[in-house]
Amino acid sequence: MKNSKIFLTLLAAGSLFTACNDLDQMPNSSSVTEEQKKDVMEQNPDLAAAGVNALPEQLNAFYTQFENHIDFGLTSVFLSQDCRGMDMVSANVGYNWYTPALEMSDFNGLYFLNLNTWYFNYYTIRSANAVLAGISHDTENPELMYYLAQGYTFRAYCYFNLAQMYAFTYAKDPNALCVPLVTDTNMEEVGVNGCPRATVKEVYDQIISDLTEAIRLFELAAEAGDDRYTMNSASPAIAKTFANATVAYALRARANLFRVDYQAALADADKALELCDAEGLAPISATQASVPGFDDLDSPNFLWGVYADPSLTRYSRSIVTWASHATGFQTNGYCGAGTYRRCNKKLYESIPSSDVRKNWWLDAAGNPPSALPSNYANFIKTGYAEAGNEKFDPYATVKFGAPDDMPSVSGAIDYPWMRVEELYYIKAEAMGYVQGATAGATFLTNSFVKPFRNSEYRINPTSADELREAIWQERRVEFWGEGLAYADLQRLQKTIDRRGGGFPSAFVIVVAPDDWVRLYDIPSSEIERNPLIVDGTHGAVQPTPVPDEE
Repeated sequence: MKNSKIFLTLLAAGSLFTACNDLDQMPNSSSVTEEQKKDVMEQNPDLAAAGVNALPEQLNAFYTQFENHIDFGLTSVFLSQDCRGMDMVSANVGYNWYTPALEMSDFNGLYFLNLNTWYFNYYTIRSANAVLAGISHDTENPELMYYLAQGYTFRAYCYFNLAQMYAFTYAKDPNALCVPLVTDTNMEEVGVNGCPRATVKEVYDQIISDLTEAIRLFELAAEAGDDRYTMNSASPAIAKTFANATVAYALRARANLFRVDYQAALADADKALELCDAEGLAPISATQASVPGFDDLDSPNFLWGVYADPSLTRYSRSIVTWASHATGFQTNGYCGAGTYRRCNKKLYESIPSSDVRKNWWLDAAGNPPSALPSNYANFIKTGYAEAGNEKFDPYATVKFGAPDDMPSVSGAIDYPWMRVEELYYIKAEAMGYVQGATAGATFLTNSFVKPFRNSEYRINPTSADELREAIWQERRVEFWGEGLAYADLQRLQKTIDRRGGGFPSAFVIVVAPDDWVRLYDIPSSEIERNPLIVDGTHGAVQPTPVPDEE
């Protein structure tokens, strides 16, 4: 019998614990049991640290899958999903590695954009399972509780990511097939026999269960003084690459919103915002948001994310970076070769001039916003040519900054996996369905949008559905380029309509919410090796371009 490819690697994950410590072998070379390994961990918690430290690194892995120029972790996955939607425009040129996402030919189980999504998440699930399998779950050691909580949080996050691309939304059909659920309790059996696809509901139940246990453990560990800041006191720059109770509540709020449990989403968003306040996390001001940024993990609005270490060569000159593909300010990057990421023309035009987020893109004539600092404005006007780059396109993004606010060959900019601002939108949407549209609209207007983004913001929804529509339009702008747009299109079952958005003719498509091309097929290699996978392909067809409109 052929064994499942992803699941065979799960069995090897113990090496995260054993590579330096030989925990699989007694001094006389006889094998040790899992319980004996747990006993060793209990006596020396530092032995578990290597496995936990691997979790954020695996999501940000570099050249580990296909060794091509989009092989740089989850940030590449999110960029491909943004390109699949209708708000991020870019040119149809040879240097655009994300063309398959733009034309939606990447759905099949052989294409690397699909495989990146599958493997970056499942390899991290493998490592999370190894952490969870190696530590006794009834431990009273606060360090080990902290490590377990990391394992649960990262696993939940990865399953959430997978659920967005391999099944339609929970509200459409919670009993539809999603992805295989591999945990620390079944991974050995799965490695031998394979694993069937779980339903969407089962996947979300696992996500909620994992985050609930993570919250309990994080809170117990924090009571003893072990949190992501104290545990990373020697390397404070990476502290927020790890989770804590704030992150776990925020992720559970997101998951509950996506599974349409508004009461639970509201409670979790409230608690997460309370914890943000205690942790010193908050939205950035209108002034801060009016200039390039969203590139510093230490920013108070970053809950959790990627730290791009400027001392590493993968950032210092490499073009295999998110900055290279997504911003025009890495001077040797792919955007400068003509693949600038641009805002959908209709979306840009819908943003009022009173909204500071209008400054996140060049205007229709390609002029930089007046608030743009001179280091950036000069590069857009003339510096691009001196660097040998193509001229910036109209509507090109300037949302994301450059290291030290100076365009250069460095791609060392951080990336958010979750920002504080998202909690305001989750809370407002949930309030609309729990307390009424007026309550949700008042909270969103007075607590976030007016003080932090648009002083003239006004909405008057007459129903929760109208409020949700207004929030979706807000989220399209606020989280542009951060990997949330496609998940929202799926969650809200929106038609992808690129007409009038400024897309090249080959990318002007209209895709219905129930079109199978909206999903990825299960990777072909997984279907071949996992005998329990059924209905892994959907018979999708690449969309045919349609006539554009102004």
